[in-house]
Amino acid sequence: MSFVGFIGLGLMGKPMASRLLKAGYEVVVHNRSPKPVEELVALGALPASSPREVAERSEFIITMLPDNPDVRSVIAGTNGVIEGVRKGMVVIDMSTISPSLVRELHKMLADKDVDLLDAPVSGSTMAAEAGTLTIMVGGKQEAYERALPLFRAMGDKIFYMGDPGMGAYTKLCNQIAVGLNLLATCEVLLLAKKVGLDQQKVIEVLSTGAGNSWQLTTLGPRIIKRDFRPGFKVQHLRKDLRIIREIAEQLGLPLIGISSVAELVKALDQKGHGTDGTQSLITLLEELAGMG
Repeated sequence: MSFVGFIGLGLMGKPMASRLLKAGYEVVVHNRSPKPVEELVALGALPASSPREVAERSEFIITMLPDNPDVRSVIAGTNGVIEGVRKGMVVIDMSTISPSLVRELHKMLADKDVDLLDAPVSGSTMAAEAGTLTIMVGGKQEAYERALPLFRAMGDKIFYMGDPGMGAYTKLCNQIAVGLNLLATCEVLLLAKKVGLDQQKVIEVLSTGAGNSWQLTTLGPRIIKRDFRPGFKVQHLRKDLRIIREIAEQLGLPLIGISSVAELVKALDQKGHGTDGTQSLITLLEELAGMG
C-alpha cells in the first residue's frame, strides 16, 4: 500500500488519519503537539519530526490545519513539505483556507512537478470517525483520480469541483449555509424557550418540513442539554467567516446574512468561547435577550 503523510492531527485530522490506517495505508504523521502523534503511533502510524520528513517518506501528503498561515508554513516554509517532495507526488490540503492561497501553493508545487489538490471537508468529528465526510475537491482531474482511494477511506460523498481553488470555494459556500442555519437554530430555540414551548418538540416539528437542517437536528438537542463540547470550534468558524467576508469584499457581493453571523461569532470568541462548539452561540443570544 502507499505511504501517506498526514500533518495536522486535531479534532478532524486525527480521526481522518486513523481511517487511513484502518484502510491499510502506511501513514506517516506529524503534529505540532506530540500527544495525537503518540496515539496514532500506538495504532500503527509512523512518526516524523517535520513536514519535510513527512514528504520525504510519503507518496501522498495530506494537511489538515487551522488557518492560512499554518498551511503556508507547513507546505512552503522552512523545513516544509515543499523541501521534501519529489516529481509526481500529490499534496492534498483538506483545511478550510483562502482559494487565493490554494492557487499560490498550487503554482509553487507545480514548479516542482508536484500536484496540489484542495479538498476541504464537511461533517463533524463523528463523521470523520465514521468515514462519512463530504469531500469537495479542486485541482487537476488526473491527480484527483489518483487520490480518490484515499478520499474514499475518509468520506462517502466525494465531489470533483474543477480547477485549483474550486474545492475551497465550494467549502466557503458550505460555511455560509452552516453559519446561517446555526443562527436560525439558535433563534428558533430562543423564541421557543421564551414563550414556554417544549424545545425538543419544536425541533421534532420543524424537522418534518421546510425548516429542517443538520444544525437544527444535530446541534439543537445539544443546545437544549447545554452540551457545548466541540464538534466544530467557535474559533474555526470565526476564521471561515473571515475568509468568506474577504472574498465577498473582493467580489463585491452583499453577503448581509453571513456578515451578521460573523460579528456574533467574533463576539462569542472574544467572550472566551473560542474552543467551545459552535452551538454555544445560544449563550450570546440569551445574554442579549436578558435570558442568560
